[in-house]
Amino acid sequence: MGLFQNLLETYDKCSAAVGIAQTDSNGNLNEKKTLLPIFHMTFKSEICVTIDKCGKFASASRDSKETTIIIPCTESSSGRSSGIAPHPLCDQFDYVGGINDDKTNEYLLELNSWKDNITELNAIYTYVSGKTIINDLIQSGIFKDSEFQTKKYENTEKQLDKEKIRKIGIRFTVQIDGGTVNVWESRDLRNTWISHISRSTACDNLYFDYLSGKIVGNIATQHPKNINSLTGNAKLLSCNDTSGFTFRGRFTKQDDAIIVDYASSQKMHQMLRWLIANYGYAVDSQVIVTWGVDSVTEVKAKPQDNSFDLFGDMQNVKTDADILSEASLQIYADYAAKLNNLLQGYGNANNIKQHFRKICIAVLDAATTGRMGLVFYQELPENVYLESIINWHKDTSYFLTAWKKEKDEKGKDKSIPIHYIGAPSYDDILFAVYGKSHGDKSYDTLKKKTRKQLLECMFGNFAFPKSMVEMAANRASHPMTFADSNGKFSENDWKRSASITCALARKFYIQQKEEIQLELETGRTDRDYLFGRLLSVADKLERTALYKADKQDTRATNATRLMSAFQVKPYSTWGQLYNQLIPYKNQLNGAGYYQSLIDSIMVMFKKEDYEDNSPLSPLYLLGYSAQNRALSKNNNNEKSEGTDNGDTAE
Repeated sequence: MGLFQNLLETYDKCSAAVGIAQTDSNGNLNEKKTLLPIFHMTFKSEICVTIDKCGKFASASRDSKETTIIIPCTESSSGRSSGIAPHPLCDQFDYVGGINDDKTNEYLLELNSWKDNITELNAIYTYVSGKTIINDLIQSGIFKDSEFQTKKYENTEKQLDKEKIRKIGIRFTVQIDGGTVNVWESRDLRNTWISHISRSTACDNLYFDYLSGKIVGNIATQHPKNINSLTGNAKLLSCNDTSGFTFRGRFTKQDDAIIVDYASSQKMHQMLRWLIANYGYAVDSQVIVTWGVDSVTEVKAKPQDNSFDLFGDMQNVKTDADILSEASLQIYADYAAKLNNLLQGYGNANNIKQHFRKICIAVLDAATTGRMGLVFYQELPENVYLESIINWHKDTSYFLTAWKKEKDEKGKDKSIPIHYIGAPSYDDILFAVYGKSHGDKSYDTLKKKTRKQLLECMFGNFAFPKSMVEMAANRASHPMTFADSNGKFSENDWKRSASITCALARKFYIQQKEEIQLELETGRTDRDYLFGRLLSVADKLERTALYKADKQDTRATNATRLMSAFQVKPYSTWGQLYNQLIPYKNQLNGAGYYQSLIDSIMVMFKKEDYEDNSPLSPLYLLGYSAQNRALSKNNNNEKSEGTDNGDTAE
């Protein structure tokens, strides 16, 4: 099945939730949480007019800000931008206020076509036909002073500026037998409208529906827009351009281009709009949406999350992160392994509801303001979907840090670092490869391209791009380019970038059938790995000397500052760096432990490898990081040099 068929199936399985309004804390409709009925849309209304069942004005009220309501719509009115296309129940002053006679008459014709003997509809028809709404609202003091004309004439009252009010949305409440009916909330009216549209749009000709493969009589001539709120006018399906070149030259009329049942078009667009609003992961015009084809559409395991967040979302018990934050500890928890256990039914798997359903992943983007396209789509059984995610988190796992928000004893926000073993999020990867966004469009373009590539790697069996690893490694090899808001060297940002880069490099080497251990591999003889270890020891030796002299926060180490040159020309740069270590070794009485470690690494080089001055691959960062962690764990050796056991790069 394809995207559209799965959207239709999802809508049908969620039919019990259709039209049930979800409200926020202020009592306003939250359109993002409401799955709309077919042939309906959301509408911004500001004024509520109450009339009796005979169509006489009773009262009116105005909201402090626009309220979003659900109203019936026609194919034309749902996508109107110009011309005359009235909504059949609630609309703007232009249509119900008698400001524009042509629009008001069209509104009344539309309302008359389905009002039959329904009390509420007949009352509205009678009231709007009288064209007294503006005077009634003036008498009720509904309009603001700014909505009246500023120019005054002698012996005349101030006049309402109709141009300022014509776009205000009006909704109606009807008093019936001691009670009131909010017409925009009436289920009976919604069902009446759906039945009316189904009858009125039926035609004598029968068509072959491209989605269901069935013969239908009601086909869509216009498809809904505003699927993604970030690209409001972009349509996923469009074939109604008779003046441009949408289909001319290939087809003689739009029915030759695409035929979709009207109700089916409504269902799939309403469903997609709701999914994007609730689960969309958006940037600029691109949105990624993942859902289950089931009455329960939410997918807790999201592709874009890091392992720490993903594990917390998948289980309902207290996580290691909560325990760590309560104890204010900082130890590593292997979330990649925990996710794997959850999938295989171990640990806390009993707390996870197992769904045997289909999972769909869709990426939609708008190339222009009016056209939206499907740029990536995949559907998988849920067990295969979860397996793909777990494999990604297992292969891309590394030592990373998350920040958990907490309140201190004074009620102020504070962030607690939680170190974990797992995969970085999509946003983390973007930071490592391209840095931080500065609000420019070019960054958004890169971000969209990268997110699509990552999805292809995770679910499409694409190889992880070597170029992405190399770009991240190049950034991490230039630590002095990482600056905070004051322009000073930001060691935390650099460490974060280096750790994420190591995760990406590990993923890349694993797909090349080369296993990279998380901990230090003391027997590994790869040239790049050994050079990375040497750089780490040099960095730690200088940090130790600076700490002993109480100068640890005065500047970056020589190893850090020369890292970019070391990556390009390791052999010659190491000679320069080694000479710069001499005064620091003297401060540490020869630094016997560090010198011994340097010697043990040097003897592992092959002669031709050590003197090779060609640039290092990203593997050197893995050696650098692994050696750093090994040094930070070796408390006894650090104490023997008279130092503390902290302040190490990861």
